[in-house]
Amino acid sequence: MTNSVHDMGGMHGFGPIPREDNEPVFHEPWEGRVLGLMMTTGAHLKGNIDNTRSQSEMLPPATYLSLAYYERWFLRLERVCKEKGLVSADDLATLWAGQDIAEDLVAEPIAPDDMRRMFANGRSYNRQLNTSALFTVGETVCAKNMNPKGHTRLPRYARGKIGVVTAEHGGQIFPDTNATFSGEGPERLYTVRFQATDLWGPNANPKDTVFIDLWEPYLEAADTAS
Repeated sequence: MTNSVHDMGGMHGFGPIPREDNEPVFHEPWEGRVLGLMMTTGAHLKGNIDNTRSQSEMLPPATYLSLAYYERWFLRLERVCKEKGLVSADDLATLWAGQDIAEDLVAEPIAPDDMRRMFANGRSYNRQLNTSALFTVGETVCAKNMNPKGHTRLPRYARGKIGVVTAEHGGQIFPDTNATFSGEGPERLYTVRFQATDLWGPNANPKDTVFIDLWEPYLEAADTAS
């Protein structure tokens, strides 16, 4: 999430969220193919989920809002493939014109069984830390009012707001650095509970609460918050 329209949490004006009974995994076959391409490309290029999220945030806001979910995935796939030299802009133009390009495989294709294992096993983001936790369960904390230029997992609607730590999850890869391949930089992860009225004012339902997983660099003690 960056300081742009890509961080849509808590925003108004986008209409109701449609709910679909018995919603299929994919509405169109091409959506599944895009997912498969993302997984195989990520495996070959040793990418990570934080970088792919940051690639989506580089889409122009008007483009981002006009696209469906897997359309955004497809455009960021194009971007990554061009940046990593898997295809050229001319190759993409040729493909968009409905013409074939000469195949020049840079890696062996991933077999279907390998793909199934990738989905089943996933990848652990847990990392060992040698430092003590700054915060404890039950402690009141404040999400920092920060404005990073790059990717972050601290939503804007929570910045500067007071919450209570409800769980501590140990060390986890830090998205802000992992997104730019500048290191995993593991930091301690907490779950913090916020009252809806503290996030969105008195018109919010006073019975509602929001739980957000936040890394230690996003937090400060409530009594020292500026």
